[in-house]
Amino acid sequence: MGFLTGELSPEVLIDEITTEVEACEASFRAGENGYIIITDGPPVEVTREGARRLLAAIADGRLPFQLANYVADCIIMSDDFDLADDAVRDAVNFVADDSRPPTKDETIKALATLG
Repeated sequence: MGFLTGELSPEVLIDEITTEVEACEASFRAGENGYIIITDGPPVEVTREGARRLLAAIADGRLPFQLANYVADCIIMSDDFDLADDAVRDAVNFVADDSRPPTKDETIKALATLG
């Protein structure tokens, strides 16, 4: 995923995934199953730097949590992503937790755990 490697800005990522995230959310609101679209691709290792990009984009207000949450769900559900270590796994799980959007302070604390 280009965003995690720094090839895409948060703004470009927003443009690329907003329609599919909105469709997924609309399905949930209609009482249906929302579908996360995961396409096959080459294996990608999610590094600490990639996890930092994701958390920093949320903390800086450049990536809405709903979209970041969708990205984290894609990472977790796809066989094409490998997480570099436990800190990366924790960061992705932090973003995937959709019980409520995290506060800016919580996001900054999660970001700090990546070193």
